[in-house]
Amino acid sequence: MSFLSKIKSALQKTSREISSSIAGKKIDENFVQQMEDALILADVGVETATELTEKISARRFTPETQAEEIKQLLIKEITAMLAPYESNFFAGKIDHNPYVILVIGVNGNGKTTTVAKIANIFKNLGHRPLLVAADTFRAAAVEQLAYWAHKIQADIFTGKEKADPAGLAYNSLDKARQNNNDLVLIDTAGRMQNRDDLLAELEKIKRSVKKNDATAPHSIILILDGLTGQSVHNQVDIFLEKIGVDGIIITKLDGTAKGGALIALTRKYKIPILAVGVGENIDDLKPFNAGEYASAILDA
Repeated sequence: MSFLSKIKSALQKTSREISSSIAGKKIDENFVQQMEDALILADVGVETATELTEKISARRFTPETQAEEIKQLLIKEITAMLAPYESNFFAGKIDHNPYVILVIGVNGNGKTTTVAKIANIFKNLGHRPLLVAADTFRAAAVEQLAYWAHKIQADIFTGKEKADPAGLAYNSLDKARQNNNDLVLIDTAGRMQNRDDLLAELEKIKRSVKKNDATAPHSIILILDGLTGQSVHNQVDIFLEKIGVDGIIITKLDGTAKGGALIALTRKYKIPILAVGVGENIDDLKPFNAGEYASAILDA
C-alpha cells in the first residue's frame, strides 16, 4: 500500500462524512450548512469550516454542477490553506555539525518511534545520526530506542538508569563530535502539559544543550497524536510557551483520526508540519504534502 493510500485509509471516515454532505445534494443554504457541519465534525474548527464554506458558496454554481466539482474546489482551498506550512526539513541539508534536534511531547504520542523514523530518513540521505536516550527514568524507553537503533544501524547514546537527562543531553554532543555524527536526536521523556515540574526539567535539558553549543538545539520538534482532535491545542499552547516549537509531526493517522485538526493547527499557530505518521513500520513517516493530505481528507 502506498503512503498516500495509507493516509486515505486512515481518514476514510472523515472523507465519507464530507463527501456524503456534498453528493447528490441541491446547492442551497441547507447544502452549505451540511457541508460546514461535516467539516466541523472533521475537527477543522468552526472558524476554518465557516471560511471554507463561504469560499465555496461564493462560487456561481448551476443546477448541473456535480458533487465532484465541489469536492475538487474544497481540495484546492484546503491545499491553499496548508501549503504555507509544508517544510523542506527532510531535504537532507543541515546547516550545523552536529545538528541537534530536541524531540518533545506528552506521554503516548509516539516520540521514541518517531525519533527512530526521523533518524532513518536522514540516514538514508547520507547522514550519521546519534540517537540519545534522554528518558532515563523509564527503562522501557531506553530499550525501545536501542531496538530501533539496532534495526536501522544507527549509533545510540545512553546513560545509567535514572541519570540526569540534562547531563546526558550535554554529553551527547561531545559523543557526536567524537563519533563524527552530524545529527543528534534527543528523545525526551513524555511531559504532561499540566506538570510544571516535568516541563522545568525539559527546560533544563534545553539549557544544558545550549551550554555545550550556544546555537543548539537547532530544531525542537513537537510530536502530536493524530487521534487527539481539537484538544491538541492545549498541548501546543504549553510547549510553545515553555520550550518553543519549530515544527510539528503528527503521528497515529493510521487509526480513527479525523484529520481536520491539522488544518486548525496550522491556521492558529503558523508552525510548519514536518511530517505525518501512518503506522508503526520504520518507513511509515513521510514529509508533509499539503495537496496529498487535502486529497486524502476528501478521498480524491
